Amino acid sequence: MSRKSAVLRQVEPAEQATGDLSCANEKSPVIKALRLLEHLAHSDEQVSLADLSRKLLLPKATSHRLASMLERDGIVEKDPVTLRYSLGSHFESIALCALRNGASANLRRQLMEQLADRLGVRINFAVLKSGKLMLVEWVDSISLIRIDLKPGTRVPAHCSASGKLLLAFGPDAVREQFLKLAPFQVLTSATITSARTLARELALIRRQGFAEDRQEFLPGVSCLAVPVRNADSEVVAGLALMAPEISFPLKQARRYLPELQACADAISAGYGWSLSEGGRRAASSAMQGPAANIAMRGPRRGHAAKSTVQRLDDRRAKLKSRQGFL
Repeated sequence: MSRKSAVLRQVEPAEQATGDLSCANEKSPVIKALRLLEHLAHSDEQVSLADLSRKLLLPKATSHRLASMLERDGIVEKDPVTLRYSLGSHFESIALCALRNGASANLRRQLMEQLADRLGVRINFAVLKSGKLMLVEWVDSISLIRIDLKPGTRVPAHCSASGKLLLAFGPDAVREQFLKLAPFQVLTSATITSARTLARELALIRRQGFAEDRQEFLPGVSCLAVPVRNADSEVVAGLALMAPEISFPLKQARRYLPELQACADAISAGYGWSLSEGGRRAASSAMQGPAANIAMRGPRRGHAAKSTVQRLDDRRAKLKSRQGFL
């Protein structure tokens, strides 16, 4: 056996174990730091220095130097007791800004506006942060009766459709830790307050693939949420329709579940999601340009089908007209 083949036999298992995060042949400290952050982002639990070094194929001294540098700026945090690392609050803030303003933001906004215009309801795009639902983006309804949530509003996860959805599809450790916070705050007569009831609800959400808010956060307001996935098919956000029960009851909203899911799938495709052939087609369609349309069952009764651009123009005209009226 040659020396070269012997070396290959020693390196191959490590490379297979570390995947694309290996920094063994990487010279740029920037790339090394980014791969360290990527590993932390994909870890459900805090990571030890030894695990970081092993995953990245870096000496412990190098991993420690990178982690310490990132810790100083709040990009990563080190637990003072376990000495394990996790992503820091500063990184979370950067990630939220990137989500709002990244390459897929324009497409996501157009898809959401198209759906809001079609259904006449508010559409929310949200993520979970520290047990609270954070609204990243939303499109207001043009209906005279609509929901008005202020920017930066943090909605409790236990009483919102997207919050329950993200808990249901999130890591087991996060879900179990959240359930320990019971009893939960009562906001309406329909709010779930016990850990046992919420656990049953989350199990149901995982089985059926969507979540509902049955006037649990605001009296007279219902929501329906579906998952948005990344390239690894992980649920990273929730897409929800939100409407007054008096004008758009939950029973009516359920009939538009396929349209809501189609919009979420098109947004997911923009993040690289491709679970099936249908997902690949959605990805191809979503990446063709800003005029991409989501698959609908057909035009709303009494309306001809329109392109996304036409719908956006119509929507802007309606909003401008309404503002002038007010």
